[in-house]
Amino acid sequence: MNWKLRFLLWYVNKVQPLREDDPADIKAERKKVIKSSNLGKLLFDSKKEILEIRDFSIEDVPVRLYRNSNAPAQKVIIYFHGGGFVLYNIDSHDYVARRLCAMNDCTVISVDYKLAPEFTFPAAHLDAYKVIEYIANHGNELGIDPAKMIVAGDSAGGNLAACATHHFKRKGNLSIAAQVLIYPWVDGKLDTSSIEQYKNGYLLTKKGIQWFQKTYTPNPEDYCNPEVSPVYHDDFSNLPPCFILTAEYDPLKDDGKSYADKLQNHNNTVLYKDYKELIHGFFNLPKLSSESMQAYYDIQAFISKVV
Repeated sequence: MNWKLRFLLWYVNKVQPLREDDPADIKAERKKVIKSSNLGKLLFDSKKEILEIRDFSIEDVPVRLYRNSNAPAQKVIIYFHGGGFVLYNIDSHDYVARRLCAMNDCTVISVDYKLAPEFTFPAAHLDAYKVIEYIANHGNELGIDPAKMIVAGDSAGGNLAACATHHFKRKGNLSIAAQVLIYPWVDGKLDTSSIEQYKNGYLLTKKGIQWFQKTYTPNPEDYCNPEVSPVYHDDFSNLPPCFILTAEYDPLKDDGKSYADKLQNHNNTVLYKDYKELIHGFFNLPKLSSESMQAYYDIQAFISKVV
């Protein structure tokens, strides 16, 4: 590990550990983690200037649109932030959306879906589907080409993106061109080797994952429901081309690898890459290492090839 990652882990483990049990005040907890994310931006990121940024709502779901040119019929990345369905928002992932917009010459629409415990499963998923369907049906108005629609997200956001591809394949009313899943959480069993191997000390912990799970899916019978654990879908045929990124020291690494294997075993187009000497959350910290920044270049290459 380089010194930057060692410093980050020291800070998270000693100075401000992530929550692993029910906080007395979830709003205060969210403010605390946003402050930490702002420190991460200051130390390990930089702000990309974008031509147009606009906040609005799709029905009752706040979104933020990023455009770096006035070209019509652009590709669009619909981005879902991570945070275990409980934490973070479009502000915490603003720099991520800016960089994706600038590097891919496309529109990015970042989604501020509802969070638990106020809104439990399937609230976040329904928000995701509502936004995707609206964007597909309002392409001209938004300046995007609905045939070039990419769903993407990190961690819980990767779950939303993956679930959306299954949902709309079954529904059959729109086409998703590609999916980018960044260390996605896709298996509610929580019994993989990587969860045990990296359960402590690497920012995201096993106890933290368990807290996120019980907060968003309070009914244990839903833990392995395919609608929130997409690895358990019966039909994996004809899904959009997929790029799955994982981190070497991430409890969710095996989630991403097993999902990539399942997609590949059903003859889907899949790119899988494990980023060495990195942890869960690295996508928000591109200056943490050259490997962290490489993820953005790899996404750029994937999108330009398949969309």
